[in-house]
Amino acid sequence: MKITYILIYPPISRSERYSSKFLGAAGGSQVPLGMLYIAAYLEKYGYNVRFIDAEHQKLTEEGTLEQVRKYVKEEHNCYIGLTSTTVCFNRTLSLAKRLKEEYPSIPIVIGGAHISAVAEHVMNYECFDYGVIGEGEITTYELIECLQQGGNLESVDGIVFRKNNQIIYTNPRKLVKKLDELPFPARHLVKDIHSYVPTLCDYKTLPVTNIITSRGCPGLCTFCSNAVFGRTYRERSAQNILEEIKEVIHKYNIREIHFNDDTFLINKKRIYELFESCKKEKLKFNWSCFSRVDNVTYEFLKFLKKNGCWHIAFGIESGDENVLKDIKKEISLDMVEQVISWCHKIGIKTKGHFILGHPTDTIESINKTIDFALKVKFSDVVVTISTPMPGSEQFRTLIPHDKIKNLDYTKFNSWFSVVEPKGISSKKLLIKQKEFYKRFYLRPSVIFRYGLSLISFAGPKRFITLFMNFIYIILPIKN
Repeated sequence: MKITYILIYPPISRSERYSSKFLGAAGGSQVPLGMLYIAAYLEKYGYNVRFIDAEHQKLTEEGTLEQVRKYVKEEHNCYIGLTSTTVCFNRTLSLAKRLKEEYPSIPIVIGGAHISAVAEHVMNYECFDYGVIGEGEITTYELIECLQQGGNLESVDGIVFRKNNQIIYTNPRKLVKKLDELPFPARHLVKDIHSYVPTLCDYKTLPVTNIITSRGCPGLCTFCSNAVFGRTYRERSAQNILEEIKEVIHKYNIREIHFNDDTFLINKKRIYELFESCKKEKLKFNWSCFSRVDNVTYEFLKFLKKNGCWHIAFGIESGDENVLKDIKKEISLDMVEQVISWCHKIGIKTKGHFILGHPTDTIESINKTIDFALKVKFSDVVVTISTPMPGSEQFRTLIPHDKIKNLDYTKFNSWFSVVEPKGISSKKLLIKQKEFYKRFYLRPSVIFRYGLSLISFAGPKRFITLFMNFIYIILPIKN
């Protein structure tokens, strides 16, 4: 009998994700490639896969259940797979409870960042039958095969389950070394790939989609979780990436690509090879990516610009050298100034990602960060509040183990103050965040630049986004 695996991204609202209806209305969306990689791997072995992106489809919990009911009615041998980041967990949990009440005999599997970091917390809820820790493709397949054949679950690496009222962890799953062997994400399961649109400053042309070309970040940043992909950097070959680029352009009519890697530019040789191959194939498209400032040189940036790169987001995190050292960022402010000036000269737009409220932050260091961002020629900034995400060094050191079970994970979205630095209240952090945004974006030069961006096909949509962002900036902080 053919097996159907129903994959569900939980029904979290934009307001919940961004802590504000105004930010939520202006927020973007990206194709959930992690789930579609799992879907593609299961399809490779003959599974029938259904996919529900409840967040993107703006489904309520009941609306999500209605879709599940339809699929269960059509099929006879089903499994349900849920995913969850930390901020989504309460929504995933509520949905899982409803699903278990309605379909007690259907196994529910949960994967994703949250269970990979705090599995014991998740598996205390009996609505989850099995948990997948870390990379999910091979583990999910082997788990279902084992269940189908009545095998020994302890032989499946990378899972957690209950046995005789005890939580059982199997051996850790080894990281996927040869990423080229994984099939491309099952984008055909998405109803309308063109409906996924990033935030205002993150795209130049539409339709746009995201591609992941590597896994694992070798950085040691204390605020970053590596629970799923680890710190061991692994990459796909330039030829393999080229084939996926050809697929999204020719099959899905994509005109722009966002490379969603943590550190896309870490291997210059691979990047040169990739875009030389694109040139030979006569593939022209705009693209953007994330990078560290210590991964680029002036000549390399010129090559990127020549080959379609228009935007790079850099993680800066702080404008205070001592704070950078404490969070193990391993970059210097001089290096940041140099790289951003290069990008500005070459014509590549830049976004600086900053975090306020690091464990050793002070009002003085936060003021230094704001002043630094205004001095350097960033095109845009994103300013979030320090959040010790499960799986990070900060989580392990700042959150006592006995508090993990009762934490309010709905506030782990980087827009709330979860842990206050010594001497700085949560309200003060939020006030400084808004001050940062006001001082950066309400400058005449920035207002003029965004005004010009409205003169385009996407002008009306950009206006709505800008208006929502403006309302958020000027609204007072609630007590």
